[in-house]
Amino acid sequence: MATKLIQNGATAGAMKALTSMRGSPTSFTPTDYATLALIARAISNEVVTKNALLTVPMADADNTEIGQLVEGVTAGVLEGRETLTSQTAADYADLAEQICAASKQAVAQLV
Repeated sequence: MATKLIQNGATAGAMKALTSMRGSPTSFTPTDYATLALIARAISNEVVTKNALLTVPMADADNTEIGQLVEGVTAGVLEGRETLTSQTAADYADLAEQICAASKQAVAQLV
């Protein structure tokens, strides 16, 4: 089962939430965002792990727009949380489970 769109959506949503919490631009140097990118990837890795545990996991083939859906849900779940500092996927188990549950329910609403 392909989950590239799902994982990339989760990574993008996590980056959106993480960067929005920084407020106004503090740096224009790409490497200054390396830690945020690693945190975002850890979150998306856990989303893929939790997705695989669903009774009927989501797959990229469910809808061509599934990545955008997961991105929006991920950003919504994460925004405003100040404790997103770990680069360990398992530290985001509860959040990833919430992202998967909300995304799974909303897939059927995509057109």
